[in-house]
Amino acid sequence: MRHLPQGLRAYLARAMRAGATLGGIDTGTVVLAQLGYLDGHEAVLHHEAEAGFRERWPGIAVSDRIYCFGRRRLTAVGGTATGDAMLAWVSATGPDGLAAATSEDVAHGSIRPPEARQRLQPSADPVLGQMQQMMLDNLQDPLALPDIAKPLGLSLKALRLRCKRGLGMTPQEAYLQIRLQRARELIMSTAMPVTEVALATGFGSLPGFSRLFKARYQRSPRDLRRR
Repeated sequence: MRHLPQGLRAYLARAMRAGATLGGIDTGTVVLAQLGYLDGHEAVLHHEAEAGFRERWPGIAVSDRIYCFGRRRLTAVGGTATGDAMLAWVSATGPDGLAAATSEDVAHGSIRPPEARQRLQPSADPVLGQMQQMMLDNLQDPLALPDIAKPLGLSLKALRLRCKRGLGMTPQEAYLQIRLQRARELIMSTAMPVTEVALATGFGSLPGFSRLFKARYQRSPRDLRRR
């Protein structure tokens, strides 16, 4: 944000007055948010930057889609999703058939809808998907395993077996992995002190958190923050 070109704000204001659609790719979404162009809009950005974005702009609805297009705003997560987003814009603003023809010419393949998700589910098992969502929804105060198994209609033994078969790890290991992944996102994309990151992801002991984090990522949280 310290290196935005001079005149960008005025340029975007002129584009808005002229009826243009404003777009952001990957963390370009952050620029639009900083300049106030996403207030009241839904947006997407690369999942690794989501944690910091949600903390800074809690009023902007962020989804896990690959792109979001509507009300003269177009945001995309980057990578190959940029092609899907631009083809969606071509489809909305150009003559019938132009988007499909363009997709063929650039060998893009089928145009994915915006509802496509950024991250693939690690398991096709819908029950394990529910388990993972429960874990994501309860990071700061982790649930006890019986409180996860019961709503899923499983015994603890059945949950362990299903988790080992579907994910190759125990429920405890899956929960720890999710918490550490979120901690890494917070360290990389926010200015939260490491102690607060530990608390936000359910670790009551900073030394214990640092030890587990380093075992997974080969760097301590403070080393990663310095980098």
